[in-house]
Amino acid sequence: MKIPFNVDANTARLIGRENVSKLDGAILELVKNAYDADANTCILYYEKSTNMFYLIDNGSGMTSETIHSNWMTIGYSSKKENYKLHSGRIQTGAKGIGRFALDRIADNCKMLSKTKTESVLWSVNWSDFNSGTKITDVGADFEITNIDFCNYTSEILNNDLKSLIKAKCHDSGTIFKLQNLRDTWTTTLIEDIKKSLATLIPPEIDNIFQLYVFSENSKLEESKITVNSNDYSYDYKIDFNVDESGNTRILIKRDEFDFGNKFNEVVREPYFTSKDAEYFKGKPIEKNYVFNEILSDIDINTIGPFKGTLYFAKLSNTKDEKEKYFYKDISSRRDTRDTFGGIKIYRDNFRVRPYGEPKTTTFDWLLLSNRKSKSPAAISHPTGAWRVAADQMLGAVHISRLNINLPDQSNREGIVETKEFAYFREFLIFVIQEIEKDRQYVCRILRQYYDDTHPIEIYEDEINEKSANNKSNNKGQQKKTLIDAKKAKAVIDTKQEQIKDLEDENRLLRTLATTGIVTNSYIHEIKDVVHKLNIKILTAQQALEKGKSEEHIKQKLEEALDLQKKFNSWFTVTIEMVKRDKRKMTYIPMKKLFEDFIESWQEVLSEKNVQISLNVVETNFKCFPYDIESIISNLITNSINSFEYAAIKNKTININLTQENNELRLLYEDNGKGLSEKYKKNPNLILEPFETSKRDANSNLIGTGMGMWIVNKTVKEYYGDVDLSQNKERETGFIVNINLKGVFK
Repeated sequence: MKIPFNVDANTARLIGRENVSKLDGAILELVKNAYDADANTCILYYEKSTNMFYLIDNGSGMTSETIHSNWMTIGYSSKKENYKLHSGRIQTGAKGIGRFALDRIADNCKMLSKTKTESVLWSVNWSDFNSGTKITDVGADFEITNIDFCNYTSEILNNDLKSLIKAKCHDSGTIFKLQNLRDTWTTTLIEDIKKSLATLIPPEIDNIFQLYVFSENSKLEESKITVNSNDYSYDYKIDFNVDESGNTRILIKRDEFDFGNKFNEVVREPYFTSKDAEYFKGKPIEKNYVFNEILSDIDINTIGPFKGTLYFAKLSNTKDEKEKYFYKDISSRRDTRDTFGGIKIYRDNFRVRPYGEPKTTTFDWLLLSNRKSKSPAAISHPTGAWRVAADQMLGAVHISRLNINLPDQSNREGIVETKEFAYFREFLIFVIQEIEKDRQYVCRILRQYYDDTHPIEIYEDEINEKSANNKSNNKGQQKKTLIDAKKAKAVIDTKQEQIKDLEDENRLLRTLATTGIVTNSYIHEIKDVVHKLNIKILTAQQALEKGKSEEHIKQKLEEALDLQKKFNSWFTVTIEMVKRDKRKMTYIPMKKLFEDFIESWQEVLSEKNVQISLNVVETNFKCFPYDIESIISNLITNSINSFEYAAIKNKTININLTQENNELRLLYEDNGKGLSEKYKKNPNLILEPFETSKRDANSNLIGTGMGMWIVNKTVKEYYGDVDLSQNKERETGFIVNINLKGVFK
């Protein structure tokens, strides 16, 4: 015998008032229902005198059959399969619970729904759904009627609204009349609802779906919701489109710079290219990718097709910045952050809340502020990665119900955190990086142009000249000139000392960061060794206490000593790097340095079955030893990670160091997995901070993304360069050529 389930009537409250927790969320659900009914007009009206709320649309309406078979069945929705209307509009709902949003707004609900064939009246008292009552024992009042919309709304006090209803809602539609409202409807609340609805739909459908919010005394013109027109004042605009296969097209438009009559002087070689000249004049920069070039090691687009438009817009300019970077005047730029700010998601032309919601924790759902705090580099920093601020980005991303791996949460408060949603966020960060990279490229060049045309050496020469000048006829003036110039010279000397101290401090910090990277990469092995070491020592102690044979105790202690050697090898690789004698610049024999340092890695390499072939020239190079060791450590760490990722059997690393004139040339090569497809077109991207393609078992990006940035930063200190170009054509393995300029002995 089977026992049937029953449902408590309080379930309606759980999926209505408590599931849709916010008033604007409930209103959004009902507006979406109007859109799904193929309405072109949706009206919200609050009447203060009677404390009643109306929601009116001119959609297709519901017949008595529809109400019996669909509307009154919880969880049923005809939109699950038949989601495309005859007009071509794709319906947004499919869960069959949006109607319970009415319970969130008011206790009593009356509905008039009119089709071309009949009109029906339906009403319910939501307080009937009390705990203890079975849901099948609760009913709604229902009748077929001949009443029309004008008669049903004759008691409405706003005459402009009556005229609009008469003009728009005559053939079909639905009117909800709600009493005993659960919220206090203040002017502020109504304005907040209007702001929320202003971003509810994208501007491209404003001509087919119009929204109005009336109050008792409002006029027609002020009641129409003005949808954002995308008429932004922006610095950068980026459009992107991803098809079913993952083929991606990105268009970047620069609109930040104004060179005026200096255009031909600035936008020319050796600063900019001829293509840049076209881009500054308005031509979009077009980039095309396949999916695994954007999302590393993900060959198939399981997200589905989607598209969007994002904008970068500064909020202010300083006079100094405008001069250096030729920024356009933005003093008249409106601050739209509280209404249109943030990056919003639209599914089938309706916003998916709460992404990009102003003044909420979900405004920055891409964690752009977190990215910026980790990389606070200035826009023209030579090696740092400048990041946008969260309040500088706005725009819209469009998905549809066909993106089945991005399903809505049942409470309508966002998208389920699927693996595809993580990929989706990662993709959008990639798009934002396209803006960041192009803007930093431009500003680095403009800063170079500024330095070239405003050379600081001119000022230094002038100061030195005044300091040495003893030929003035006016002795009093001569003394004053000498004192001022000497003071200026002293200031410059002090600043240079401070810069040198900071450079030394940065070197040490990079070395410490390398130590952290190495330790983090092998933390599981270190923990495992420590755990086994403790067990061996404890076992030996217990054997001693129990009077075991000396041979047995000796065996356990020898095993402990072997583990201690492995443990010490990790410290040799890491802690040894920051010894004081390695933090002094002096002439270092390169052959000995490399041989000794690789020997310190040997225990680790043996554990990983990695063979290193070392060919190093005998030469003395003036350097900080820990700089060279930091470069090697980061390269070896990356290789070992690559070997493990690709399950390489014969793991080999070749290190070749030669000297040519005043350059030290390092050729480093391994036979690991090689660069991800994400970096094949532009290998130099791995030199940017926080750039990583490592993923965990759940496909989340892991790793610090700092190793190659440290390598590049260190190489720049020696006026060298990092050449990764050979990786473009390699299917497997990694190769890098590093040149260091310096002094030899």
